[in-house]
Amino acid sequence: MNIVFLSFRIAGLDGVSLEAVHWKEILERMGHKVTFLAGELDRSGVLLPELHFKWPYVYQIHERVVYGDEKYEDVERGIFTLAGKIEGKLREVLRHNGKVDLLIVANIFSLPMHFPLTVALSRIVGEYSIPTIARHHDFWWERQKYLESSLFKFFENWFPPKLPTVKHTVINSIAKAELKKRYGLDADIISDTFDFASNKAVADSYSKHFRPDFEIGAEDKVFLQPTRIVPRKRIELSIEFIKALNDPNAVLVISQREGDEQPGYEKKLKKLAQETGIRCKFIGDRVNSQRKIISGKRIYTLWDCYVNADFVTYPTEVEGFGNQFVETMYFKKPIILTPYPVYKSDIAPLGFETIELNGANFGKAVAKVNSLIADGQEYDRLVEKNFKIGEKHFSYDSTREKIKKLLQTLPSV
Repeated sequence: MNIVFLSFRIAGLDGVSLEAVHWKEILERMGHKVTFLAGELDRSGVLLPELHFKWPYVYQIHERVVYGDEKYEDVERGIFTLAGKIEGKLREVLRHNGKVDLLIVANIFSLPMHFPLTVALSRIVGEYSIPTIARHHDFWWERQKYLESSLFKFFENWFPPKLPTVKHTVINSIAKAELKKRYGLDADIISDTFDFASNKAVADSYSKHFRPDFEIGAEDKVFLQPTRIVPRKRIELSIEFIKALNDPNAVLVISQREGDEQPGYEKKLKKLAQETGIRCKFIGDRVNSQRKIISGKRIYTLWDCYVNADFVTYPTEVEGFGNQFVETMYFKKPIILTPYPVYKSDIAPLGFETIELNGANFGKAVAKVNSLIADGQEYDRLVEKNFKIGEKHFSYDSTREKIKKLLQTLPSV
C-alpha cells in the first residue's frame, strides 16, 4: 500500500514523533511504502509548514479559542477560512504523492492544537472516503486548558470527527473507555512500541565519548531523566531524589529541552539543582534524533544517553502511555517512577519490577537503589526480567500483529 503518515510535526524526541518512526519502520518491513507529511520534519518526507501548530495564523486562532471570550461563531469563521487554504495545499500534496491507499493521522483528530487542519483533513477524508487510522495519543479532555475553554461545542464536533472510513486507535485502556463513553466510538489499543530485536543498546566508539564529554567519570552513577522539560514530568522530584540519595557519585542527566508548555520551568529546575547541591547536567542542546558534530562538539542521540545511564528517573504525573518506560526496559536499566494512572492500569499488571516513589518519603526507593548498586547480580536479574516482559508486550513483532488485524478491518485495504 501507499501510506501517508500525517502529523503536526515528526521531529525531535517527543513521543508522537518517536512512535511515527516506529510505525513507519514496522509498516515498511511489512512491504508498504510510507511517506511522512508534517509541518516540521527532521527526516525524509514532505514538509508543509502550515500543518504545524505553531504556524503564525494557526497559533493565533488557537489562543483565541483556548484563552479568549469571543462567540463561537466569530472564531469559527476564522477557522473555516484558514481551513480552506490549508485544504487546497493538502489536496495538491496528496495528488502528487499518487493514489493514497491509507492515511495515518497522529493526534490531529484528538488534540485541538490546529483547528483548521482538523477541519480541512476531515473534509478530504470524507469526500474521498480515504481509509484512515486516527492514532490518538492524547485527547482534549485530558488537558486543563481545553477544559477551561468556553468553546466546548467546537471540540465536541470535531475531536474526533465522525467519519465512516476512520478507524480509531488509542494507546491505553483509560482512553479507550473514555472515547466509548463520550462518543460511542470503539478503538483498538496499540500502545507504545520499540524494536527489541535491534542493537541500539550496544555501546560503540561514538557513544563511549559521552561520559568524558560531559565530565562524568567511569565510577559515577548516571540517573537519566529522558523526558522533555515540561511541568507534568515533575523533574523536581528527580532532583530531590538525587539529593536524598546523598551519593557524591550520583549524577542526574536531563537529556531533553524545555517543551512547548509553560516556558520557564527549566530555569526553575536549574535553580533548584543549584540550591540542593546535586550534580546535574542539562544536555538537551547536545541531544538530537541523529548523531552529528557541530562546532567540534558531538551531538548524541537519546539512545546514547540510555547506553551510558545506570538508572532512569521517571516521576511523571500523567502519560498517554510512556515511551520512556518502554525504552528503559529495552536498554535494561532500572526505572524510578511515580505510579501514574496508565502505569497502574496497563503496565504494572504485566509484572515489571520498578522502584516507586510514593509521597515525600524516598526512604524505600533510596534503599532499593543502593542495594542494586551494591549487588550487580540482582541488578542484572531485575533488568533482564523487565526486558523479557517488554519484549513480549511492546516489541515490533507484537505491534505488527496488532496493526495487521487493524488493517483487516479497514474498508478497501
